[in-house]
Amino acid sequence: MRTGLVGRSVAALAFAGVLAPAAASAFEQTDKPSITSVTADHPRQMAAGLAIFNRRVRPVLIARCLKCHGGEAEVQSGFNLATREGLLAGGTNGKAITLGNSRGSRLVRLISHVEEPHMPQDGAKLPAAEIEQIAAWIDHGAPYDEGLIPTAKPAPSWTERTIDAKARDFWSFQPLAISKPPEDATHSLWPRNPLDAFIQKGLDRHKLAPNSEAAPRTLIRRVTFDLIGLPPTAGDLEAFESNPSPAAYTALVDRLLASPHYGNRWARHWLDLARFAESHGFEHDYDRPTAYHYRDFVIRAFNDDLPYDRFIRWQLAGDELAPHDSLALMATGFLAAGVHSTQITKNEVEKQRYDELDDMLATTGNALLGLSIGCARCHDHKFDPIPQADYYRL
Repeated sequence: MRTGLVGRSVAALAFAGVLAPAAASAFEQTDKPSITSVTADHPRQMAAGLAIFNRRVRPVLIARCLKCHGGEAEVQSGFNLATREGLLAGGTNGKAITLGNSRGSRLVRLISHVEEPHMPQDGAKLPAAEIEQIAAWIDHGAPYDEGLIPTAKPAPSWTERTIDAKARDFWSFQPLAISKPPEDATHSLWPRNPLDAFIQKGLDRHKLAPNSEAAPRTLIRRVTFDLIGLPPTAGDLEAFESNPSPAAYTALVDRLLASPHYGNRWARHWLDLARFAESHGFEHDYDRPTAYHYRDFVIRAFNDDLPYDRFIRWQLAGDELAPHDSLALMATGFLAAGVHSTQITKNEVEKQRYDELDDMLATTGNALLGLSIGCARCHDHKFDPIPQADYYRL
């Protein structure tokens, strides 16, 4: 017995919606359909027939046949071809088609004017090319993907979900607050400033003690690498080691913050959040010259101490908020910093556009809102308070 695998294959295709409802009616040639009548080539034949139906046959049936056989008027001769079930059932005069055999199908003989009544009854004969397409469609199993008359589809279930009021307590929704330094962190030499008190409380909780004070050489190396990503010069080392006073340290930090290298060093962290790259990605990975504009905006924002609210708003809509400010226009590169395939076919344009929109939205959520919005492209978010409906509204 070798029919079981073929039968399961056809059932799987029907279940997946690839051939449904075509596969469900594929064996209606006899009163007792046999699974052995299906060949291994059946799925390919049905797929090819479906392509013919969508490109060539559906428009003809709707324009020239549906008015009398399945449209709003009375169905003539009991023949309703609005659905595949109606097509296979035939009418009061018997079967209309024989699957896989267009020459033996009465429908083809009628539209070819080989047999009366000639069809379409109230118009000119169909062009030979259209008749050939209908015949080829029948020879491929006459599949439908859906009926010829559009039917209202139920609204997707994700539109019904609402977010519980408790979800407003999500961590990234909380307003900023000023925290007072702990008062119970008291030590003779440490902490030296309010920030140290928070660190000391954490150390006390774990029964740890602060490290010993760093030597001047170690301290200048740490702060210089941290702020500008470069080592201190020999002259800077010598000067600070000879005068490691608090005032000298403050002057050192101020000088490093004023360095153009500060923006280069710290912009890297934001550019990582913004998924920045200097090329398009994918297999060709061409250079992206305009990427430097956005990179330079981020560097300047750090070096110029741009207010954070403006830093965020310009990246989302700088061209709208400050259309005459070149820095604001550079900032909008945030939206287009993701990967972009430069080699796509005509059939991929729409999908590519939605992938880019998803990339913009997911990055905005991750970088600016503390939300992993991208998960809701396929389903209501399981953890963050984002229903799928909100994802598509955004």
